[in-house]
Amino acid sequence: MTTYNKTDKGREEIAARTHGLPSRMRTLLVMIDGRHPMEQLLPKVTGLGLDASAVAELLAQGFIEEGEALPPPPVLPTEQELAAQYAQARAFYERTIEPTLGLRGQVLQAKLEAAATLEDLKAMRITFFEMVNRIRGRPVALALKKELDAILDGSARQAA
Repeated sequence: MTTYNKTDKGREEIAARTHGLPSRMRTLLVMIDGRHPMEQLLPKVTGLGLDASAVAELLAQGFIEEGEALPPPPVLPTEQELAAQYAQARAFYERTIEPTLGLRGQVLQAKLEAAATLEDLKAMRITFFEMVNRIRGRPVALALKKELDAILDGSARQAA
């Protein structure tokens, strides 16, 4: 998705109407802000009889210039992917709480039993790592953090 920015000439036209741009073209120029792609702006001006050729004309006349392409919107995980991520995170905690924390991990075990959503499991993360850091030390905590973060960030889902 391409965005456009006003050039100095375009800003001058907006401020002082020095170049005599027709009002409907000026309307499009005003809307161009470098943040919204043309795919979003053009439908708003089709009622004025403007289309992609109007953008090309503003570009050719030096009122606008190409901006940076916007990154594509993030792809949201599917229900199945979220369920798999929940299962992996739960299995991680089940596999690590007791061996790593022993009896001191009973509070986390209870939280794990009550955890019904992925957000519940994510909420346990900081407490788990603080406890591991105190009991087993920083290297063990960092290794476990890296493993859980891979699950929660979805990279383990992509590798599966």
